[in-house]
Amino acid sequence: MYANLHSASPSSGAPTRQARDAYAVILASGPEDGGKRATLAFAAACTAQAMDLDTIVFLVGDGARWAYDGNAEQVHAPGFPALADLIESFVDAGGKLLLCSACDAACAQPGARRRDVRIGGLASLLSHAAGGSMVTF
Repeated sequence: MYANLHSASPSSGAPTRQARDAYAVILASGPEDGGKRATLAFAAACTAQAMDLDTIVFLVGDGARWAYDGNAEQVHAPGFPALADLIESFVDAGGKLLLCSACDAACAQPGARRRDVRIGGLASLLSHAAGGSMVTF
């Protein structure tokens, strides 16, 4: 399924890239567990990116905390890279961070929102993941 990313164009015979499968990680957990679920969520998101899945992380509820500068820097779950490094790796690999629009208004944290975070609602999440897969942490 993932290896067949190219097919021949019927008119030209030239290879064309097919759309990538969609994957959404919904992160609704904040720092209450020391950031373990957030670390697992971003590890899953990085893995999906490495598998060439079109991946977003949707930050909602307590997970909205990770959309703001300075909140991930002190989190380092044993056996994993630091959370800030996982987030950076995910974004550097082309992953997208999407903050729930209602949470941005109601759950906003002190400090600046990360420059790589976009605002979107549930319709944005569902639009991205239609026909794909989702996992929640």
